[in-house]
Amino acid sequence: MSVIVTEESPMSATPATNERSAPAWHTIDADSVLTRLDSNRHGLDPSDAANRLASVGRNELIDKGSKPAVRILWEQVTAFMVVLLIGAALLSLAIGKYVEAGAIGAIVVLFAILGFVQEYRAEQAIAALRRLAVPLVRVERAGRVSEVSAVELVPGDVVLLEAGNVVPADLRLLEVANLRIEEAALTGESEPVEKELAVIDDERAPLGDRRNLAFSGTQVTYGRGVGVVVATGMSTELGHIAALIQGVAPAPTPLQLRLDRVGKQLALAGAVVAVLMILIGRIGGESWSDLVLTAISVAVAVIPEGLPAVVTLTLAIGAQRMLRRQALVRRLPAVETLGSVTVICSDKTGTLTQNRMTVTVLEASGHRSVLGEHDAAEPHRPATLLALTAGALCNDAEFHVTDDGEVTTIGDPTETALLVAAHDVGIDVAGLRSAHPRTDELPFDSERKRMSTIHGPLADDRRAGFEHIEPAATVAIVKGAPDSLLSHTTGVWVDGRVETLDDDERARIVAANDALAADGVRVLAVAYRPIDHHEPGTDQEDDLVLIGLVGIVDPPRTEARDAVTTCRDAGVRVVMITGDHPLTARAIARDLGIVRADEDHPVVTGRELDDVDDEALRELARTTSVFARVSPEHKLRIVEALRADGQVVAMTGDGVNDAPALRRADIGVAMGVTGTDVSKEAADMVLRDDNFATIVAAVEEGRVIYDNLRRFVNYSLAGNVGKIMVLLLWPLLMLLAGETKAFAVALLPLQLLWLNLMTDGLLGLAMGTEQAEPDVMRRPPIDPASSIWSEGWGARTVWVGVVIGAVALALGTAFRNVGDVAYYQTIIFTSIAFMQVAQAVANRSTKVPLHRLDWRGNPTLLIMAIGVVGLQLFAMYVPFMRRIFDLAPLSIPALGVCIGSAILLLLVIEVVEATQRRRAGSPARA
Repeated sequence: MSVIVTEESPMSATPATNERSAPAWHTIDADSVLTRLDSNRHGLDPSDAANRLASVGRNELIDKGSKPAVRILWEQVTAFMVVLLIGAALLSLAIGKYVEAGAIGAIVVLFAILGFVQEYRAEQAIAALRRLAVPLVRVERAGRVSEVSAVELVPGDVVLLEAGNVVPADLRLLEVANLRIEEAALTGESEPVEKELAVIDDERAPLGDRRNLAFSGTQVTYGRGVGVVVATGMSTELGHIAALIQGVAPAPTPLQLRLDRVGKQLALAGAVVAVLMILIGRIGGESWSDLVLTAISVAVAVIPEGLPAVVTLTLAIGAQRMLRRQALVRRLPAVETLGSVTVICSDKTGTLTQNRMTVTVLEASGHRSVLGEHDAAEPHRPATLLALTAGALCNDAEFHVTDDGEVTTIGDPTETALLVAAHDVGIDVAGLRSAHPRTDELPFDSERKRMSTIHGPLADDRRAGFEHIEPAATVAIVKGAPDSLLSHTTGVWVDGRVETLDDDERARIVAANDALAADGVRVLAVAYRPIDHHEPGTDQEDDLVLIGLVGIVDPPRTEARDAVTTCRDAGVRVVMITGDHPLTARAIARDLGIVRADEDHPVVTGRELDDVDDEALRELARTTSVFARVSPEHKLRIVEALRADGQVVAMTGDGVNDAPALRRADIGVAMGVTGTDVSKEAADMVLRDDNFATIVAAVEEGRVIYDNLRRFVNYSLAGNVGKIMVLLLWPLLMLLAGETKAFAVALLPLQLLWLNLMTDGLLGLAMGTEQAEPDVMRRPPIDPASSIWSEGWGARTVWVGVVIGAVALALGTAFRNVGDVAYYQTIIFTSIAFMQVAQAVANRSTKVPLHRLDWRGNPTLLIMAIGVVGLQLFAMYVPFMRRIFDLAPLSIPALGVCIGSAILLLLVIEVVEATQRRRAGSPARA
């Protein structure tokens, strides 16, 4: 039979299916699904499968959104600051200044290469999604089971699943036998989902609640099943996430936006100054060739040529420092962005929690025991030991202890949690299982919601935990959902004896179960029944004796609590976004301090998000700290709502379902150990230790780096203000002095380029290694809307620049008649170089006086300062260097005057900042 696949066809693998127009397969019974797909329980005919493959395409993810390498390179060389540099280089070429043009061109090339490499690596997310494909799958076609390549699956194929398989496409399940599938990477659920066949009426049910479906890329952990393919390739839920990733364009970082604004401001300032210089020159009767030389001088003075390279290298140094703190940065601008983060949106499973199911509480004999709070010197209660003994026996997981005491487990996370808990309270799990071998079992199924095992008969010397049972008895142990067991229970075990389960006790147990469930704890009931004689295969699940309730959770990471507190102190809000159950999410959020335990904070679910528009979601995002049962689209919308509200958002996660939001956030943070390849490739930063606390360390480093970059921009542009002031006012001073050659420039283009590269480059790079200010994590995040000139930095830049310009002009005027033009140019050139060295030293901190700073905190700056002074002397006193730069050797007194100008600037900055610290009234700053 043939299938005509139209644009609206549910089996189409074309991009049209990503509009989510496919039927809600979980709301349709299995036979109707087969009918709609023109298939049957024996599978497709091979020829029909081949026709469908030709129509719908291969079962693989399509990369349609990657940015070509040429485009990435083009974007690097068309950045505004780089365009300014290219313009200065072209002007230099136009008048034959090849050395200047080559130097500026080299900077442009370095900046473009570094930016290209970083962005090209960020384009690899879709390749990681492809690696989730399975090479071979078992398929039934025309009644025969065979193995075919996963990429050849088509809608209507019948696929066989068993433990260990990766689901190769989206399936509507036809048969299940204790089938459990790990969907954490897709939904955020930390526990494998038990699958069933029943129709789910709710069309908008979250992915985690669609228990009759199996999703591409998830892992079968237990049991077996059969399903019919309902979606392949880009039509699957995994493919939808791939489409979301491809549709998310990385947003510019706050630093990029600020530097772009700075570049435009500098361009405007340069244009104004150049026009003024040309007007002055024409008034003085200068030739156009001299005016072009002057315009180039202005361009070189205005543009901080070292800025792009120093910013990139400073970010790289910051990335190395973060790496030492277990944070691997994949995209350099993310280093600075961390300092501006105002909201951290964190996935729950594996990020805030350990992604390891753990027994935390036991309710037995009317007492509640919290395992983590037990006094090691005190013996455990008998009820605790018996409950964990029973949980270890009625258990299909494997348990091994190595010679060095390391525990390894294999199996369902809930069952492995029971084995680990038994081991932790001192039970010899291997010896216990050997002493009480299993003779029969009734496996868990979704209808009974319990499993039972038969052990015995119990010999006199092999009765650990069951001493009160008759020696020759066989025992049935049952575990499962409390409501399922209570309906078959007639007694309760209390301090070594069996008592009748009356209505009061039953009510107490139900209340205890409800209380634990309300705290987000998964509850299992454990019971037993002595048996005189057992016939294999018979049901022994009536007249049970309840031992107690076992509470199991995926516990929070211990260090995450302190990290959340630190974030709050630093003004950073933490928001939990998870696919898990609302009760579980709320309990974890309260435990970690994301929400206060004494307040009733609402948990917003994915279904509620579907009912609100973007404006209402922005309001919800302002006030909601916990989102549960969310899909990848919801995570993306939440991140977008926060960003639209002016927040700088960091999104953490480890699953495939986190990838689109990681890409859209200002900074995406993936888990390095438990994270999927998809999340790592989509992220800007990867935590190598999966430790939420590492984010806090990274935020601190980000703030330090932003402070250092701001210091550098202030330092560089203050020097440029001084140079522009000299260039603009020197001709006026000469005209006022009656000079016949009034338009002799104060500084030549190559001299300006040397100053910018030596002082801005070397000293600026050293500023990138400065240590943290004392209040770095006790102040609010940097306002993303703020200017780089805010908090007084703009005024500081101007007045320091004016002091540099005024001192240089004064010295140039004083030495104007001592020698020729080259001599006073050398005076101005050298005084500015030395003053910028002093300025770099004074810029180490605005919070702490210079005399209280330890040079061991930034030895690089000391080395660079000495190096710049040495290179300046080298340029001035070595003949071939003097010829290149048109300099004259200064006398010792003249050199001393230049050094004195640097000391003067240092003292002025220190006095002004000391005054500001006193006005601020902070003893720490005085």
